[in-house]
Amino acid sequence: YEAVCKDLEEILGFVRRLIRCDVLGEPLPAMTLCGLTEKELRERSHNPAKYYGEPHFMPDYQMPRALLSCNRVRTAVRRTELACYRAFRDENGNPTRLDLIRGLNRLSSLLWIMMIRIKANQYGGKNHGTRP
Repeated sequence: YEAVCKDLEEILGFVRRLIRCDVLGEPLPAMTLCGLTEKELRERSHNPAKYYGEPHFMPDYQMPRALLSCNRVRTAVRRTELACYRAFRDENGNPTRLDLIRGLNRLSSLLWIMMIRIKANQYGGKNHGTRP
């Protein structure tokens, strides 16, 4: 799972950047995660069969631990995205930190792409598509 760990390391750096932007009130700069732009992350996560040869799926307990672990992180990111939306609103209910909300959304997309790639055994090495 070295390639998965490498992608997770990049995700950690991105999360640190998100925290910095939140704490210091800085705008989140345009992002590229694991070589994909915001637009590419959205496109690929919405059309996995086109890019990875795998359709959308529902995770289940028989899937590999790496995939399920990514899903756990993705779920936490989605909860954080929703909390961010609730936390950063003006008096009229309009979001004030769309950059952070969008960043979290794209991070969730990347984790979904990672899950698809694990399922499709596209991280190389041993077959990650079945649970040991």
